[in-house]
This record gives sequence, structure tokens and C-alpha cells, in this order.
Amino acid sequence: MQQQFDEGERKAFVERWVVMWNSPTAPSDAMAYYTEDAVIEDKAFGHSYRGHRELNEYFRRAGDLFADIHAVPLDVLVGPAHALAHVQYTATLREPFLCLPESSRGKRFSLYVMSLLEFAEDGRIARGVDAYDRTSVLQQLGALPATLVPDTSGTPFADTASAG
Repeated sequence: MQQQFDEGERKAFVERWVVMWNSPTAPSDAMAYYTEDAVIEDKAFGHSYRGHRELNEYFRRAGDLFADIHAVPLDVLVGPAHALAHVQYTATLREPFLCLPESSRGKRFSLYVMSLLEFAEDGRIARGVDAYDRTSVLQQLGALPATLVPDTSGTPFADTASAG
């Protein structure tokens, strides 16, 4: 049975979901926010996680890799079936993974994430899509140069200037 939509309650739910990540018990606490068949898509790394078993493993691994996780909801836009959460995360890398150098161990980094959430009829999250700048994180952790020199010879719209 579909719950009646209340904008204030939905926004509070999403804000609680964001700050829940600040807790050391977040990996197990998170399951209460998701349907059993929920899907999370990580757009930056091109991975999807389906169902409580995969989500729990994904969250547990994140808890193993990152210390001092701090999540702050910057803005939350809500509707009857969806929400968009703008979140600022900071954390410290406990151990390098993937392409990260050993020197990244113990480094603190910051990450802005835009999460699009789709809700099930019972009000829990059925689908989440996370988008963020992977390059920025890799730069902060030393896997990429701190600055990448942009091509300043023009912009994609350089030839469209008004002749007015």
C-alpha cells in the first residue's frame, strides 16, 4: 500500500539517510533504508549493486576502506517518487585499493556526490544513482597529478559569439 506523500517527512528521511553514513554502524544500519531488491548505480566507476546481499557487502567494504566518514546534506529536493540529494563527504583512506598508490594510505579526501533516489511504495529507497567526480578524488589521493592543464585555445562555443 502506497504511503501518503509528505514533503517534510520525505526530506527528513533523506537527511537521516545522509547523516547515517557518519556512524561506524552505517553498513548494517543502511539496510533499513533500502528495499530488499534495491539497486545502487555508481556512475563514476560504472558498477551496480543489487539486493541487500550486494548492498551490504558494498557498504561493509566501504566501511573497511574509509575511516572518519563525515556526510553533510547540502541540499535535498524531494517529490512523491524521487529525491535528489546533494551531499558532501569527507573521509580518510585506511588502505589503498584499485589504482591508488601506497602513499594514499591515511590521506583525507573530500567528495561531492549527487544522489538521485527513487522510492518504493513503502517509502524506502528502491534505486539510487550516485554521480561524482572520480578524477578529483584520484587527484586528492595521489593517483593522478594534482592539476591537469586544460586546453585554453578555445571553448566548444568559441565560434558562436554573437555578431550583434
